[in-house]
Amino acid sequence: MKGYGVREWAVENGKLVADILTGIRFFIGVLIVLCAFFAEPSLLPLVVALTLFGWTTDVLDGKMARMDRMGKRTWIGDLDFATDLTLIYSGLLYFVTAGYLPLRPFLFYGAYAAVTGLVWTKKSVMMAVAAPIAAVPIIMSFVHYPIWGWVFMGWIALDLILNWSDFTAEIRGFIDNVEEG
Repeated sequence: MKGYGVREWAVENGKLVADILTGIRFFIGVLIVLCAFFAEPSLLPLVVALTLFGWTTDVLDGKMARMDRMGKRTWIGDLDFATDLTLIYSGLLYFVTAGYLPLRPFLFYGAYAAVTGLVWTKKSVMMAVAAPIAAVPIIMSFVHYPIWGWVFMGWIALDLILNWSDFTAEIRGFIDNVEEG
């Protein structure tokens, strides 16, 4: 009888693991919102660490979901992109409430993002609008806690090295979605 190893279990349960990782990422977004309620600037390293952990779950849940040979769809998997946006905008909320960024531009950009998302529901459009916000934790880290900026850049470099083909496929999908108009 053939052994049942971790790899076999992961392949068999890839979608379940992906959904758990997506749920963890959503919970991380909620934790960052709680940090925003405290509005404490000293929580920046924690927020950056949570953000990095959240993006790590995003990388891993994509890999796990692709292991599912049956192509199962779940309601949690359908909320993956919304969970990504939760992580991105919760960080922005923290940086505003902690005093790192001014309130008015945040309100303007938030309204712009909401209207854009309602008018153009394409994922590529929402990704383009969220991209500058996704860079805020990196920028704020370099400005206020440079070691965390370097940690973030190291994480990005490692992710690109380990997942280059996934990254280029995501970029191709983004471009194709934009070109579809």
